[in-house]
Amino acid sequence: MISPDLALAQHDALHARGDALRHEGDLTAALERYREARVLAHDLLDAGAAAPRLRAALALTQQRIGEVLVAQGDLAAALEALRAELDLRRQIAELAPHDGEERLQLGRAGARVAELLVLKSTIASLHGGGAGARSAKASWTLGAAASALEHQGELAGALALRREGLAIRRALASEDPDNLAWALDVSWSLGALGGALAARGDLTGALDHYGEALAIRRWLAERDADNPQRRLDLSWSLMATGDVLAQKGDPEDVLACYREALAIRRALAAADPDNMGLRCDVASSLTGIAGVLAHAGDRAGALAVSREARELVRDLCAREPARAEWRDDLSLLDDQIGALNAP
Repeated sequence: MISPDLALAQHDALHARGDALRHEGDLTAALERYREARVLAHDLLDAGAAAPRLRAALALTQQRIGEVLVAQGDLAAALEALRAELDLRRQIAELAPHDGEERLQLGRAGARVAELLVLKSTIASLHGGGAGARSAKASWTLGAAASALEHQGELAGALALRREGLAIRRALASEDPDNLAWALDVSWSLGALGGALAARGDLTGALDHYGEALAIRRWLAERDADNPQRRLDLSWSLMATGDVLAQKGDPEDVLACYREALAIRRALAAADPDNMGLRCDVASSLTGIAGVLAHAGDRAGALAVSREARELVRDLCAREPARAEWRDDLSLLDDQIGALNAP
């Protein structure tokens, strides 16, 4: 049997690898590493190694397992892990009753369990009424709660709620496949979940959801061809997909998305020349394209596109001089053009 010090070092290495994988968005692999670390720590405790540092390390691993399970939507297993963490924190606090930091950690562990119980109760209440609970109102309630959690930095809980909201909307859409409004709701849920995954670094998961949302919005734009909003929604999906592809380093695919979005937005702006929002959207697409071209070394192309974007933003500033964000955009474009002009 390996020494306790070596086993603890292996535990810490597995835990650190789990943290790195979690940061990269690979939750499945991260969960495997955390669980391996947990086995090592339990083996040490069973062998009689009861050092406070070991219990604290195991408690932190249980916390990480619970957080990953929440992000994956497995709330029952997450609650089991976080309750195990809470038990360990209680043991540590009992062994060091005058340690303020350990009491603080115990309080935080209790809060995590309480928050997850509230989360499970909220989801259960929305599902508890049969078909009526799978309503658009329930999905919007989940979305609003997810947004609130995101503002508080509780990304794992928000992700779980967004997955529940998507499940409800999928169920509604499957019951009436020709209902364009429900299909649109599914696309919005997919987009919100894609954004949440991207924020956590899970670019592959984000692209999967954005891709499905994009396919739905193409279908909606074809089915509801006389509605310009459907084409604008499609352009937003294209830009969001391009943004994630840019993070993955796929410049050709990024340009394809941005240019398709630009073509849609140009057509919409031409049909509604007094719509400042549409002109701003055109400028946004141009700016995105300029950034990709500049990064690829096409300074001439980037400069031409940046100048076109600047003219649009300059016109917006002239029409609404009180809009500070447009003045900021104009300043940024001036800086970008200056950098591209530099020898």
